[in-house]
Amino acid sequence: MTGPRQDQTANGTSIEVDLHVHTTASACGYMGPEEVVALARASGRKVIAVTDHDTAAGALRVRDYVARTGDDLLVLVGMELSTSDAGHVLVFGAGVEQDWGWRRGQATPRHLPDRWVAIKAHPFREVVKSAPPGLIVDDLPELPDSITAVERWNGNDLLVKAPHREADLDAASQAYIARRGRVAVAASDAHRATSVHAYHTVFSRQIASVDDVVDQIKDGSVRPGAVAEADLTARRVSWRRRRVIGWFVDCHDWRTSASRAGYDDIETLETVARFEGIGRLARAGASTEAIVQDSGLDAVTALDFLAIVREESLDPARVR
Repeated sequence: MTGPRQDQTANGTSIEVDLHVHTTASACGYMGPEEVVALARASGRKVIAVTDHDTAAGALRVRDYVARTGDDLLVLVGMELSTSDAGHVLVFGAGVEQDWGWRRGQATPRHLPDRWVAIKAHPFREVVKSAPPGLIVDDLPELPDSITAVERWNGNDLLVKAPHREADLDAASQAYIARRGRVAVAASDAHRATSVHAYHTVFSRQIASVDDVVDQIKDGSVRPGAVAEADLTARRVSWRRRRVIGWFVDCHDWRTSASRAGYDDIETLETVARFEGIGRLARAGASTEAIVQDSGLDAVTALDFLAIVREESLDPARVR
């Protein structure tokens, strides 16, 4: 497999952009504008994209927050369309935030404005659920001509939903992209902070506007990229915690669910115990420093558990 670790080297003018990020404007999103911007700043990125389901509301909130804070971040306003024929499709372009006639469940638009671009998201997400190891059959419908690019790497698949099928997904996606003559990109599909920027698209030229993004994707001046393998491994561990805690909070048979997922029983019990302990400290008003110290964990792990506590304080009906 030619994986992310071999494709991440960029020259001095390259720009890394995570093209698929959700906010709380999506029912499945956990991040508000402040957190999205803070993550971009922390990673040193100057361009951020927001693509909520069938709405540009989240992206507009992020853009407005950036404007109010005087930041120099460029916010790419996008949407993830829920189409009837091509699954989920990302769109970017000047004016995408206006009412251009899109309604959830329609067919993929065949005629987008010239300065827009459409990207097929996670093509094999549903297929991989029933595909045996080593084989993912491409029996997917042909893509409309209006779709220029396809996600070769999708963080939600590779970190969360099917991390054990990374090689199979990559091989299937590469073949799918080649057969259909599309441009390969990558994105995190982040719904929570731990996934943001893990997978991204590397642009070969500077980006000053959404037009630059559209032009480079359309002329193929982009390639998939990812953070280092050690970082991806840490994010997979972080997501394993979130899955266990999600089952626990939802009152599922969380021990059985974790066991079926192949998680270590002792690790599962420790994960829930630490979540409850840090949650009690947070609700009691303990400072972040005190929580880190009292947890007995290293700072990175303690802060990750604290982030999960904050995420789980959101609407319990939120889709996972």
